[in-house]
Amino acid sequence: MFFDKYKEKSAHKILRKGSPAVMGRAGNGNSKVSSLACVVNLDEFEDVEVFNALAGDLGVKQEHFTMIGYTTRRDADAFRGIPVFTTEELGWKGEIRNDHYRQVSERPYDMLLSYYSTSAVLLGLATLGIRAGFKVGFAGMYERENDLIINMSPERFPEFREELIKYLTILNKI
Repeated sequence: MFFDKYKEKSAHKILRKGSPAVMGRAGNGNSKVSSLACVVNLDEFEDVEVFNALAGDLGVKQEHFTMIGYTTRRDADAFRGIPVFTTEELGWKGEIRNDHYRQVSERPYDMLLSYYSTSAVLLGLATLGIRAGFKVGFAGMYERENDLIINMSPERFPEFREELIKYLTILNKI
């Protein structure tokens, strides 16, 4: 119990100190989106099939699209075919001890979509640890890690999709 609180406090400290300009960046962020990673809070939004369609709308090929989910459920090994990480996988110094997450974080991406609005420390660490040239997320607690922040709830995916495509077109990303 004591060690769990200590690990969580350490992770919050890493999130406060982590700089988006230094940690978790790949490239200069000025390129078109050809590879995409998504970090999804499955406790907030369960319809993961819509992200495959979104990747197609952005012109990302299926082999360059990766998704990983987060859940607080203890019995979740995979959720509708996507790998997940849980709260129990928080290690020392903010490390996420999950093989699927490690595979996602080792590869650089053109864009990272952080699809959550809750303030779970593992979601913030996941966003900070994945190397991406451009990061998109929702308004909430961990806004500092994102380059583009969209102010709406995750339940409104059709509106989110329209806004994302609009802003990526303006920024010449698609």
